[in-house]
Amino acid sequence: MNVAVEEKGLLRTLTIEDEGQEIKDLVNSVLKEVSKNVSLPGFRKGHVPPSIIKAKYKDAINEEVAKKYINKHLPEILKEKDLAPVSPNLDLGEIKIENDSKLSFKVRFEVAPEFELKDYEGLEIEMIKYEVSDEDVEKAIQRLLEENAKYETEDKAIEEGDLVKLHYKITDEKGNTEEDEIEAIIGANQLRKEIEDELKGKKVGDKIHLENVPLYNEKGEEFGKATVDIEVLEVKKKIVPEFNDEFVKELGLGENLEEAKKKIKEDLEKQVKEAKEAELKQKILDKLAEQYDFEVPTSLVQAELEVLLQNYMRQLEQFGVKPNQDMLMAAAQGLEATAIKNVKLAFILNKIADKEGIEVTDEELNQEIEKMAQEYQISPQQMKQIIEEQGALAGIKYNLLRDKVLDLLKEKVKIVEMTKEEYEAKYGKVEGQPLEETKEVEEKQEETNEQK
Repeated sequence: MNVAVEEKGLLRTLTIEDEGQEIKDLVNSVLKEVSKNVSLPGFRKGHVPPSIIKAKYKDAINEEVAKKYINKHLPEILKEKDLAPVSPNLDLGEIKIENDSKLSFKVRFEVAPEFELKDYEGLEIEMIKYEVSDEDVEKAIQRLLEENAKYETEDKAIEEGDLVKLHYKITDEKGNTEEDEIEAIIGANQLRKEIEDELKGKKVGDKIHLENVPLYNEKGEEFGKATVDIEVLEVKKKIVPEFNDEFVKELGLGENLEEAKKKIKEDLEKQVKEAKEAELKQKILDKLAEQYDFEVPTSLVQAELEVLLQNYMRQLEQFGVKPNQDMLMAAAQGLEATAIKNVKLAFILNKIADKEGIEVTDEELNQEIEKMAQEYQISPQQMKQIIEEQGALAGIKYNLLRDKVLDLLKEKVKIVEMTKEEYEAKYGKVEGQPLEETKEVEEKQEETNEQK
């Protein structure tokens, strides 16, 4: 056997040549397998002459011979050449078989990038210092009241905050119509502004008629006009409860307002602590990614991109949106940088784990599978079978390793706390409220975990 290795970036191309009895045996073995299922006019099934089978199915036979050969010899070739593919998916090509005894072909795969770990001891992570204020408690109370508001039918004119039931009919320029009933809250961006403006002040039984209403596709591009006819079927007024002892008892917040406010503040402080923990992890990851600039395997980037796109599709489908090809192509372009970053971080974190001797034990992996089984209300054995069938075991193990590395890095980094004003003076305005910001970071962290 002769093996030549060609290097181009992270791509390795092996040119393999071999001849002799082993190749003859492989060719005969594949021919026998193929002939069992071949049926051609003028011949009984399984009795087609080998010469005809080889002529008709030459490419398929050559590929199968090369696959059987590489499955047997690849481990020894990789060991001899000190190579380790990053993916089990190999690209076979340029397969040639001469005289049923001489085989030559190419195998292509990518290897891991080589890079030196940078010092992560004392890595500076800037965080906004934040404590729960009385204002935060009051906002949380208002959210609770809004969440527990009820809607009651009234004979009234439509105004902001009302829940309305409408019958609509949309007619486009070609005469195509769509007709149905919907419920929407006025002022909640559930209806087009021009429609809301026309509805305000109307009562049950009133009708509105709008012409030349622009129609937009998924990219936000106008593609036509429509006529919209709407009839008001029902109007419900929003009734917000009072924040009193009776209300807090119903929600299990305490026996009185003082107890409720204390519990609300404690809950907010817990949310802030958890969210800041997630924010710290994300900032460590961001800082690590900024430190390195090395090539990553395109095969892994593509696999990661597919995972990100699947998550994107699931999110859209939760809102009743079925993404089309244009939407997916646009999303893929936007997510490519994230995919590259995630793959880069995987190599960095794995290298840190090797240096620090961090591993995921079988016990830890089984505990995680048991936890997942409880969430899905199935047995751990069933959960493990599903995970293995989906090929997700390595991803779960990586998530556990990732968390253990981040727990170590949290102890090694230097956290620099800043006021919101100091942070904004250095990096620009921070949008939203601190509690909302940290909650968004927490959700981003959970989404990243799911992607793995």
